Amino acid sequence: MKFSVLSLAAALAAAPLHAQNAPETADARAAIAAVLAHQASMRGAESAAGTCVERPLAGPPAAPGADDPMVPNHAVRIGFQWHAPEAPPIVRPPPQYRPDGRRLNRERRPEVPLPAALAPDLAQRLDALRAEAARAPSATLAEIDAALVPAPLRLRDGARDCGPLTLSAPAFAGDAAFVETAYACGTTCGNGSLYALQRREGRWEVVAVADIWIS
Repeated sequence: MKFSVLSLAAALAAAPLHAQNAPETADARAAIAAVLAHQASMRGAESAAGTCVERPLAGPPAAPGADDPMVPNHAVRIGFQWHAPEAPPIVRPPPQYRPDGRRLNRERRPEVPLPAALAPDLAQRLDALRAEAARAPSATLAEIDAALVPAPLRLRDGARDCGPLTLSAPAFAGDAAFVETAYACGTTCGNGSLYALQRREGRWEVVAVADIWIS
């Protein structure tokens, strides 16, 4: 999922800003799979195991400035800003103890820095592609099947012992795609994000994420 700033700039510059025919189901599935792979890696094993993916897809992401049905009424909106995808969490080894039961000291690892904001010109390009995608025909994919969900994530399918994660249908503009996510960790607990993806050499890769709301 590594994507350098220079390669991102070149890819976005090459992405056409024009309407297109309805995207192929294969592209929609690949974009959804890329978002779910990032969700699994970003959450880590424990959090991902407690997250269930809703089978039905919501409608495509709302256009910039439009009402967004995926945002709960109780949510607090976040100032929209594209940033680099989050890095996977650091997996810390289990603590070790001496025979007398005292815990061994271990070297403290540096904290993971916050994701870097995209350069203004790249963010503007993504904004333009996002607006174009909102006007384009939407993908025909209506639901997620188990083949798209990487472990330890799982399909919800009636399970109540997990936090539901809902994804939107992808919206496309040339070789760019946008997928919105909404996660609920309780009645008034959750967050939502918008993913930007780029098709490179036949594969869809997450290139940026914007936080939308939190509760």
